[in-house]
Amino acid sequence: MISLWLTPAEEDAAYLQAIIKELAHEFQAPVFSPHCTLMSPVDLHKKELQSVLLNVSKEITPICVTMSGLNYSNNIWKTVFIELEESPGLIDLQQRIANHFSPAPAYEFFPHLSLIYKEMPVEQKEEIIRKLTVRNSYKMDTITSMRTGPDVTKWEKVTEVY
Repeated sequence: MISLWLTPAEEDAAYLQAIIKELAHEFQAPVFSPHCTLMSPVDLHKKELQSVLLNVSKEITPICVTMSGLNYSNNIWKTVFIELEESPGLIDLQQRIANHFSPAPAYEFFPHLSLIYKEMPVEQKEEIIRKLTVRNSYKMDTITSMRTGPDVTKWEKVTEVY
């Protein structure tokens, strides 16, 4: 399965990666790269994927995303996450990508940056949020395609464009 991600610029990626690693270490969870999923799954070969991403990347500049809150869910892929405001730039980018697929994959876009993937009690998630302090905004400047699946340790980058 291929997922298309919007990923942070170098400084913000390092900042978020440190939080993800700290939580992963504390709660014995997998480490993953910080990202906002734009669409998943997509079924294209690497060459086609590169072409789609290059076309979309020509039309965008880095996007500043803003936190609307810290939240959690029962979905392991949204265990604890930074919920992002649905800015016009972010929505436009996601739509531009969706428009390259016919028909577009059935994906409900919910902009967020996950901080941990782990089955855990609600009380633990609430405790993480109480203790967590994060920046209010992040610069996102790369679109990355990742081979994903249920085992986070086997995820691998397919291609990326800036």
